[in-house]
Amino acid sequence: MNRMLIGAFVVSAAACSSIAPVKVESGEVCFRCRRVIADSRLAAETIDGAFVAKFKSSGCLAKYLAEHPEDTSIVFVTDYASGRLIRPVRARFVPTLNRDNGERDYVAFMDVASAEAEALSRRAKILTWEDVRAEGRDWADRQLRGN
Repeated sequence: MNRMLIGAFVVSAAACSSIAPVKVESGEVCFRCRRVIADSRLAAETIDGAFVAKFKSSGCLAKYLAEHPEDTSIVFVTDYASGRLIRPVRARFVPTLNRDNGERDYVAFMDVASAEAEALSRRAKILTWEDVRAEGRDWADRQLRGN
């Protein structure tokens, strides 16, 4: 009986502590740059307790994290193919250019074959989340230097 109670407690505690992402909708405003999120398939978010911050893209999120290295929020990016939010360490990123402003950005894919096909069509190299974060840090360093 005690084992059943302990098991039930462990399962319920795990269920209560799991973090569920909140779908990002087109038309919402990016937490970092304050621009409208035009394509929710590129969006990302962070969750810190009950606070959810939504970002227009993985690139915008990477820049935010570079500017706020103390941020320990849980991070999600949108899988371009399915529209589902996933952990970025599970994703592969394909660089792209934002048609509206010419900024470099990223399309995230959970499926490696989809990422490879997209990279081939864009003549681009597949990146990991750490690569995207490093490019965000490089951007932040250039901003500090005034470049």
